[in-house]
Amino acid sequence: MRSILDKMSAIRKKFVLQNWVCLFIIFFCVNPTVVALRVNGPVTKTVVIDAGHGGKDPGSIVGAAKEKNIVLDIALKLGRLIRQNQKNIKVVYTRDGDYYVPLMDRAQIANKINANLFISIHANYCASPAINGTETYVLGLHRTEDNLNVAKKENSVILLEDDYTTRYEGFNPNLSESYIMFELIQDTYLDQSLKFATILQSNFKNQAQRHDREVRQAGFLVLRETAMPSVLIETGYLSNKKENSFLLSDSGRSEIAHSIYGSLVKYLNKIDAKNENTFTVDNATSDNKVTYAIQLGVFSKRIGLDSKVFKGISPIKELINNGKYKYLCYESGTLNETKAYLSAVTKFFPDAFIVSVKNNQTRMIWDGKRKK
Repeated sequence: MRSILDKMSAIRKKFVLQNWVCLFIIFFCVNPTVVALRVNGPVTKTVVIDAGHGGKDPGSIVGAAKEKNIVLDIALKLGRLIRQNQKNIKVVYTRDGDYYVPLMDRAQIANKINANLFISIHANYCASPAINGTETYVLGLHRTEDNLNVAKKENSVILLEDDYTTRYEGFNPNLSESYIMFELIQDTYLDQSLKFATILQSNFKNQAQRHDREVRQAGFLVLRETAMPSVLIETGYLSNKKENSFLLSDSGRSEIAHSIYGSLVKYLNKIDAKNENTFTVDNATSDNKVTYAIQLGVFSKRIGLDSKVFKGISPIKELINNGKYKYLCYESGTLNETKAYLSAVTKFFPDAFIVSVKNNQTRMIWDGKRKK
C-alpha cells in the first residue's frame, strides 16, 4: 500500500508541474506583447492517426480477421482522405506498416510535433458473440467493468516491452489498483476530446449505420501520455460474426474511414469557429482536379450543411450553379471508392447518383446501374 501511495504522490507532483507549465504557456500566448507572433492566413493543423497494435502484437484475431491489419487499413484510408481533400491538415501516422510501436512512443510522436488531434483506431473483442457496435473512448476513470476490461486489453501490449515497469512507472495493466492513478488526472483536453468523440459516435450511428455504444471513459495509457485532444475508437467487434465480415470488407473499412473523416472536418470547423481562428477546412475542389462524389439533390434555396435533411451524412459539399444549390457527399479521388457508398446513400436518397466534379461543375456518370 505504501508503494501505491508513493506513486500517487509522485503523479500528483507531475501533474502540478504540468499545470504550472500550461499556465505559463497560456499567459505567454495571450500576453499582448507577443500578439505579433500570431499567424495570419490559413493555419496548418496536424492530426496523428494511430493504427493500434502491429508487428509482434496482432491484437484480436478471429478467423481471418486480424485487428492489426484491419485498423492499419482504416488508418491509411483516413489519411488518404484527409490528404486528398484538406490542404491545411497535415497527417502523421504512428505506423504505416506492419511493425510494433510501443504505446509511449505513439504518444511521443504526437507530442514532439505538437499535434492538434490524436486518433487511435482499434477493433474490439468480447466473449459474447452477440455484443456489437462502435464505441469511442476518452481518457478517464472506468465507470463499468466492461470499460476496465477494454482498457486492460489495450494496455496489456506494454508487457511486450522489456522495460515496461520503468517506462510506465510501475504500471501493471492487469492489476485493477494500478488504475487508481486515473482518478488523479484532470485532463486539460477532456472537454475537446469529448466534443470530438460525440461527433464521431453521431456519425457512426447516422452515417455508417453502426450500432451506437456511445462515448465512454477508461484508463488508456496511450491517451494518458498525449498532450492534445485524443480519442480511442473501437470500430467494431471481431467476435460478432456480422461485424467481423463488415470489417474484413474493403467497403466496410472505407465506410468507417469516411465516418471518421467527416467527424474530423465537422469537429475542426466547430472548434475553430468558436475560437475565431483563421483555420478553415477546405470544402471546394481545386481547379482542374477531377474528383467523384454522390449527388444527393438540387435545391432552389440554400440548406445548412448540418441540416437534418442530410440524415447525419458528413461532410456535405455545396455547389452553386445557375442559382441552384447542389449538395454532394463522399467525395473522393477515385470512382470505385465513391461507388462503394452509393447503395447505402440510396436508402435515404433513392434518386442519388455519382457525378464527376471539375472546376465546381458536375457531370452525372453513374446511377448504380450503368454509366452515363
